[in-house]
Amino acid sequence: MPINTRHPQHDALAPRWQRMTDVCNGEDAIKAAGERYLPMPNKDIRTVEALARYANYKDRAVFVEVTKDTLDKYTGQAFKDDPVLNVDKQLDYMKRDANGAGLSIYQVAQKCFEAQLERGRFGLFVDYPATNDEVSQADVERNALRPTINFYAPESIINWRTTVIGGQTVTNMVVLHETVYETDPDDIFSSEQIEQWRYLGLDETGYFVEVRRKATTGQQGDNDGFVIHQPRVYPTRSGQKRWDRIPFIIGGSDSNDWCEQNIPLESLAKMNLAHYRNSADYEQSAFICGQVQPWMSGVSAQRMEALEKQKIRIGAGAMIMLEESGKFGFAQAEPNGLAGEAMDKKYAIMQALGAKLVEPNTSSAITATQSNHEAGVQNSTASMCIANLNEIMHDAILLCYEYLGISYTAKDGEYLFKAKQDFVSATADNNIMTAIGSWTSSGLAPKSVAYNYMRKYSLIDAELTDDEIDDLIDSELPSAVATAFE
Repeated sequence: MPINTRHPQHDALAPRWQRMTDVCNGEDAIKAAGERYLPMPNKDIRTVEALARYANYKDRAVFVEVTKDTLDKYTGQAFKDDPVLNVDKQLDYMKRDANGAGLSIYQVAQKCFEAQLERGRFGLFVDYPATNDEVSQADVERNALRPTINFYAPESIINWRTTVIGGQTVTNMVVLHETVYETDPDDIFSSEQIEQWRYLGLDETGYFVEVRRKATTGQQGDNDGFVIHQPRVYPTRSGQKRWDRIPFIIGGSDSNDWCEQNIPLESLAKMNLAHYRNSADYEQSAFICGQVQPWMSGVSAQRMEALEKQKIRIGAGAMIMLEESGKFGFAQAEPNGLAGEAMDKKYAIMQALGAKLVEPNTSSAITATQSNHEAGVQNSTASMCIANLNEIMHDAILLCYEYLGISYTAKDGEYLFKAKQDFVSATADNNIMTAIGSWTSSGLAPKSVAYNYMRKYSLIDAELTDDEIDDLIDSELPSAVATAFE
């Protein structure tokens, strides 16, 4: 089979991913897709006039970008504050550039979260420049060599295979479809888009990478027409140790594995498209019914011919001379409200699915606790996506640690990366704070309980460790006491 062979699950999900991508890209993408999302009335008639009528029918339709706005809203809420990043100082560069192309680790995480909501899946590939010798600390500090965390959309992850080793499922093959641009050597202002396939695999030696492309004119390809663009290499960890697994992690909305994942915004996207189709019928009806049709009756052929020669004019300052039995009037079709009613119902359903783009419901008073509970239930899917994201970002950072030879011992309550899972702006409770203060001062609870509570509600810098908070308290307390006795 050729390198571009697609996994059956990928083929099954690709149309759904494409639909979600188009919907989230907005009206231009939807209308560019034409009949895929807006069927042509009387599609068996393909005359020039019929195609022109369909073009006008499509142009008048309105696609309200509810799904896109909902995605932007949830992403904004999730990353209103930068996620907490507790990494070794050798990885501080990731706050500025985590993928080697200028995206910070926070921006990579945003792309992952958007992919979770929009398509239910994404991948992270942790890579490191190939070297022949052991990497020195000086090389890392000069940023000449450093691991990168690279985001891959689900459409680009075209094939994979897993196996069970020692009771654990291990990924032993991943094929990534990539598009690169290369400058024409004869024209610096011209570039060419090239497809390539990155093959990540495991063999008896360890983890390897190779890149293949389609053979061009003058190249001798394999039986399937592909050539090896970058020969197979075996990346190593710190100490020139071979990898016994592929440093690629799959993430999802339900779980971080290769199982088919739920697409959180898919129901909303489907209703968004149904609303768009109703709008086409509604706007078509408004266009036709909104224009009156003048008519005349009881006019002889001779009189009609005379009127046509005079170029009939309608409106103020114009007079139409009719015969004794002649009549003149305007005809207008009765408006069809069915399409409009269907639009209203679908918009209400979209609101129930999470697209709150209208004024909040103020018809009845609810308590703050009830409001927070309802919002928490509504956003539970998004919260689960954030939980999965935190886990996969943590694992990706650990792979970077392995590349650099940084030791790490997990501690309870400690995390390398953590985005907020609370989509409701909560405030600290004074009574709870008082109780926690009493517990810690009387020895019923450790100070970490108070520190964790303060971090949760942004009362202190969430990236400060317990020891750093203690140092700040100790350093400021003597000066505060001295000031009190002045």
